[in-house]
Amino acid sequence: MRPIRALELRLGALQAASFTSHGMYLPFFPLWLQSKALSPTLIGFVVAIPIIVRILATAPLLSLADRSLGARRLLLASHLGQLIGFPLFLISDSSLAIIALVALVAVAQSCIIPGNDLVSTNAVQKHPGLNYGMIRGAGSVAFFITNIIGGYLVGAFGADAVIVALTLIPVLGIAATLMVVPQDLPEPVLEDEPRKSQASPRLSTILWIVLIAGAATQGSHGALNAFASIYWRSIGFSDEVIGYFWAAGVVTEILVFIFLGRAVGRGSGVGLILIGSAAAAIRFTIMSLQPGIEIMFVLQAMHALSFAATHIGTMAALTALAPMQARGRAQGIYGSLAALTTAVSTVVSGMIYSGVGAGVFAAMAPLGAIGVLLMIVVIRLQKRQPQRAGSGG
Repeated sequence: MRPIRALELRLGALQAASFTSHGMYLPFFPLWLQSKALSPTLIGFVVAIPIIVRILATAPLLSLADRSLGARRLLLASHLGQLIGFPLFLISDSSLAIIALVALVAVAQSCIIPGNDLVSTNAVQKHPGLNYGMIRGAGSVAFFITNIIGGYLVGAFGADAVIVALTLIPVLGIAATLMVVPQDLPEPVLEDEPRKSQASPRLSTILWIVLIAGAATQGSHGALNAFASIYWRSIGFSDEVIGYFWAAGVVTEILVFIFLGRAVGRGSGVGLILIGSAAAAIRFTIMSLQPGIEIMFVLQAMHALSFAATHIGTMAALTALAPMQARGRAQGIYGSLAALTTAVSTVVSGMIYSGVGAGVFAAMAPLGAIGVLLMIVVIRLQKRQPQRAGSGG
């Protein structure tokens, strides 16, 4: 097996190990909360805690990858935190204890996906033959498979199977991190070097605009994630059809990762973000018009653009425009921005849905439009001031 292909498979395993955990946590952890007799209101609050933690914690924690810890130690600590934290849920009966544990575990969870993307994009920059899309696509495949397996586990063994699985899965993450992530601690700065050299390089204006645009477009999915299934059921689609709707989005997302993933390391990604943002604006505008089943499948297939193309474009921008000494900080900032826009759009969609129903999706379209406008600004700035890859200036 060629060395590049072997490295691609190992990095894919790193992504898959982490998305296996998310594939169990996101759909099934609320069911465990329900089994502990938490009220729907309290469940909603608990589910929101990790989003709040990501907003606050992702950027400062990922900055440690540039400084004292490095990506390897940061990821190991994050997986270890889950390995220690999740078993405690099995002996926690009070809602306050559950809330505290969710917050603590969320701190560990907040580093893993952006940390893996940091490792993967760094590898792509060092080894141009790597296909980031194949690497990241392995995570989507693992998420999809875990959704299916998790349903069978919960059906067979009850809600506590969720916690047992979430306790064991971090072992996969630790093993993959040890095998894949290099021990690349930042070189120490000598005491006699100028103080200015110790400062983390600033991020360029263009990169800031790109990160905001990517985060805004990802945030446009807030209403989809929170209310699409509820809306589809309310207009008469069966649960089986709803399942196929979600599957269509995941499958097309994986295909785009595979076929467009080489854009990471080969350009600024601006064109992909522009396409993804425009697709989000169009997708959610049409979705608000209550189309039939055929068009709805097409709209779900557009997840390949509104999510996957935007994500690939943002990773390409981080690879091309962020200074190497600030890659972790830039990745963390993007994670925090995406969490913030998603949290706000989700909360706002909850306020809107009860009043206007399907109109809530149209309310998400402006976030995609913001992404389009910001990308037009970036294109004009690039024409005036061409960026060198990795310059950050």
